[in-house]
Amino acid sequence: MSANHPFLAVAGSIGSGKTTLTRQLAHRLEVRGLYESTEANPYLADFYADMPRYSLPLQLRFLALRVAETREVQRFGVSAVQDRTCYEDADIFAANLHARGDMDDRDWETYRLVSGQLLAGIEPPDLLVYLARSPAGCLAQIQKRGREYEQRMPRDYLDELGARYDAWFAAYDRGPKLLVRGEDHDFVGDPNDLERLVGRIVDALPQTRLPFVSER
Repeated sequence: MSANHPFLAVAGSIGSGKTTLTRQLAHRLEVRGLYESTEANPYLADFYADMPRYSLPLQLRFLALRVAETREVQRFGVSAVQDRTCYEDADIFAANLHARGDMDDRDWETYRLVSGQLLAGIEPPDLLVYLARSPAGCLAQIQKRGREYEQRMPRDYLDELGARYDAWFAAYDRGPKLLVRGEDHDFVGDPNDLERLVGRIVDALPQTRLPFVSER
């Protein structure tokens, strides 16, 4: 990727507000937004009804779609902000499903084989923004948006994801990173708060990656 085409990513648990923040950043910075499409994954509703049965196809589909869009913007050198990284699929979600027994050893081995091939050659984001929110805060957001299939999500699942996200971010060493605590911000209702947050993010971005180029 050219040094003039920044690639940012917003990481965060389910219900953390990362999609909203990604949309705000894409609009404010005038770059392409890459969003996780729940509609593009036909396994999602079935997964929350029967996690062990559908964990492998669900995770492989999410990973394949995200890798494809990541490779596209990196290949064509378009500035972008991504809603969740490819690494989170493998390092957090699939790993957590295996640890809790919702992905058996055979499926986990298959996932690792496939994910290793898909992730090969993917460049890390120029800046990783971790939008951290407590499991209770994530649950409140999930209930507020009212997706029926998410209401079956076990509370301990959110607790586990939160712990894994914190540990993953602390150990993340693929490039620059920035912690944003969701409870400390109102980037939706307060334009001044959004401006301050955008300023923090731009300041944290390596200067060699500026300016933004939205299309090519």
